[in-house]
Amino acid sequence: MADPVPTTRTVDLVFLHGFLGDPEEWQPVTAALPPTLRCWAPPLPGHDGALPPATTFEALVDTLWARLVPELPPRFALVGYSLGGRLALALADRYPHRLSALILEGAHPGLQDATAREERRRHDAAWAQRFETGPWQESLDAWYRQPVFADLSDPRRQALIQRRARHRPEHLAATLRAASLSGQPDLRPALRRLSAPCAYIAGKRDRKFSAIADSLAAQTPGLTVAKLDGVGHNCHAEAPEAVAAVIQSICTGEHP
Repeated sequence: MADPVPTTRTVDLVFLHGFLGDPEEWQPVTAALPPTLRCWAPPLPGHDGALPPATTFEALVDTLWARLVPELPPRFALVGYSLGGRLALALADRYPHRLSALILEGAHPGLQDATAREERRRHDAAWAQRFETGPWQESLDAWYRQPVFADLSDPRRQALIQRRARHRPEHLAATLRAASLSGQPDLRPALRRLSAPCAYIAGKRDRKFSAIADSLAAQTPGLTVAKLDGVGHNCHAEAPEAVAAVIQSICTGEHP
């Protein structure tokens, strides 16, 4: 992968939030970036007040690209968290000639065996049904008690639940079915093929994605890995300035 080149020119960045998230969550990160980095954070399908038209992961990528492309410059950088990172990696694989940089945060590159895919399909289908049939805030509370969110304090969990409750549960259920990791291809080879500068961000308290970061670093020459101290799965919410520093370094070659 090519090293970032120091530059003072404007760089366009597209920020993709995670499942259940919203574009405004990126504001603390974008506020910490210099004005030479021009930022845009659109909502993901299913998070914009409408049912997602896609029913598979690949169709979800198509839907997102169709919404993005009218607003995109010829070259841009992608920043994606969790589901947003998975979609960003898929877009980078499809349109590498458009990509100036890729920054992934807590994003899974894909499952590698049929058993894991079937287990994940059942897991996501059960959550989707729970979103549709159970009390919405109780479902959200249960979601944020999964092991990947174990570092959340009670006040932080409650704040997330209140924010996420603004979404419609049937929209999120449909999105989860379409976006299930069980239907995503293994994108590790795609990451290795990219010539643009790439980085992977994980919180050190997020054991699962810290291990994924280590694995990707071992398999992907040139990948920059940033593991942030004292941070869990949601790095950009817990340490926005540290995340912004990684983004600035990868996109411009500058080290704030």
